[in-house]
Amino acid sequence: MSNEGLTVTLPPGGFQRREAVEAIRASGLPGVLGSMSRGPFGTSSRAMAALESLVDAVDLGLGAAAKLRGLILREEASPGSFVVPELKPHQARFVAAYQLVITADAVARRLAELAARPEVEGAMELDGFDELLDMGDAPERLMARVLRLAARYLELHSPPVDASRPLGEPTPQEAATHAATTLMAFMVLVRRASMHLARTGSLRPLYDALAARPCRVAGHVYRGMELAEEAQSAAGLLPVTPDDIVGNEEYLRAGLRLARDVACYDLQQGRNPKRINPVLFGLGQPGCGKTVTAHAIGRYFLSYCAERGVPARFQVIRRTDWASSYQNASAANLVRIFREEVYGFEGVCGVYWADIDTAIASRSSAGLRMEEKQNLGAVFGIFDGTLLPKDGKWFLVCDANTMNMDEAATSRIAQNPFTVEGPTEVGHHVRLMRDLMLADLAAFLPDGQDAWERLGQAAVSLGLSGRAVEAVAGNVRARIQDFEYPMRYFRADSAERQAIIKELSHPVGEEEILQLMRDWSSFHREAEERAKREQFESEVESLVRQLNASRAAARRAVEPAPSSTSPREDPGAPPTVPARPRPGDP
Repeated sequence: MSNEGLTVTLPPGGFQRREAVEAIRASGLPGVLGSMSRGPFGTSSRAMAALESLVDAVDLGLGAAAKLRGLILREEASPGSFVVPELKPHQARFVAAYQLVITADAVARRLAELAARPEVEGAMELDGFDELLDMGDAPERLMARVLRLAARYLELHSPPVDASRPLGEPTPQEAATHAATTLMAFMVLVRRASMHLARTGSLRPLYDALAARPCRVAGHVYRGMELAEEAQSAAGLLPVTPDDIVGNEEYLRAGLRLARDVACYDLQQGRNPKRINPVLFGLGQPGCGKTVTAHAIGRYFLSYCAERGVPARFQVIRRTDWASSYQNASAANLVRIFREEVYGFEGVCGVYWADIDTAIASRSSAGLRMEEKQNLGAVFGIFDGTLLPKDGKWFLVCDANTMNMDEAATSRIAQNPFTVEGPTEVGHHVRLMRDLMLADLAAFLPDGQDAWERLGQAAVSLGLSGRAVEAVAGNVRARIQDFEYPMRYFRADSAERQAIIKELSHPVGEEEILQLMRDWSSFHREAEERAKREQFESEVESLVRQLNASRAAARRAVEPAPSSTSPREDPGAPPTVPARPRPGDP
């Protein structure tokens, strides 16, 4: 087998622009968009722009399908033979999946100029999707059918009605923006379904063969069907590096070592030269820096892999990934994420799961819902190696505020545990506030190391966490830049604006910063005490109600059963005890 690459570029005027237009027209999408977003002369200008972008994306998908089809046929043909080969059914399905993936990526790029990219959860129902891919030998009809489904999807997800408006209807521009976002969401679901089928079953060898070749589509580098730039993207990660982490040295060092070990996974042989524990668990109080440390590990992992040409991804598990409103959806989505997006990724992958204790209920707790039981099963599969092999291809950084979790889950997670304390020393607080958070305002801060040593000592004695220091630094910044913008600021260029801001800023002294620390500490101490008092009063009221209920139950137990003719007694009165008979009474 040759290693011929795949390069797709559209010629001037497009590849099959007329066929792309006909496919969109046959789908009914123009009519749906026209009814949703009417302009003064028919369809609004923004909706027309969305249709033009869709034409370009469909045209690129048709060109990509033709290129891949030609590449497969060239390798199928025997040298010197007059026989013209044809695509086998599984090859035609793979070409169709490739066409849909390239089209979906182009739709996302083009429509992102008109609307924000949506956050899409879940996956498309796969029943019947493989039959759709059987239309790979007719790419124009394939796109017409997919876009017909997109038109129905648009109709089901009509723009929301705003009750504050007289007619409750969105403007044409808002409706067109909503339609663009909805189209992007639909194509994301189509892409996920295509990727799933291309990486499983009889199509997997074709996927691997494509991933082994250099591929470039419209200037974008692909590894198989994965965009290379997205494979190395740091979406969802904070802009922090390991140098920005103060305290938590041991936790950070372990995370960086784990990231380097996973980056050395041999993708060709399918094994890691080291045998590693892929789970890193951190336990710490809120505000100690667990999240920012994990994000720094993720950034380091992606940068380390990019420098060495290793395809890598870092996935952040959010609450919406496992907390759902209907039964069993949470566990199913967790399994999908770890199987498809983590282990199914053609490269190495890191994962961060914050506050994992909130997702793992204890099986001994009363009223455990079926959904929580399903979540436990999915989590156990992840940590046991029954869902994902613990082969060094992936790693998980997770943290929790407490250990109030299921005992079985705790024993699996805490095999590599660390206590995360955050900044605890004087030097930690000084570096965090002065050198990191307020470095750009150094000219307006107290001068001299002695002053900062005293401020750092005060932060330690007040027990300020990293999050508290960040809040105090924000207040210091607000105090320094407490001024009104003059009119000349709005007429100045960038350099002049910086000079004006520096001219109007006020210096702050050691006492001011110290007082801000005390105010913050005092406020939160009083808030915690108030919360504890309210919790105590609530518990006392509950106990009083229980005692009153017990007394009432005891009274009723010794009362005689009331007859139907006797007057109803006051339930709050003490029970009546009949008098003892005296001698001589009849």
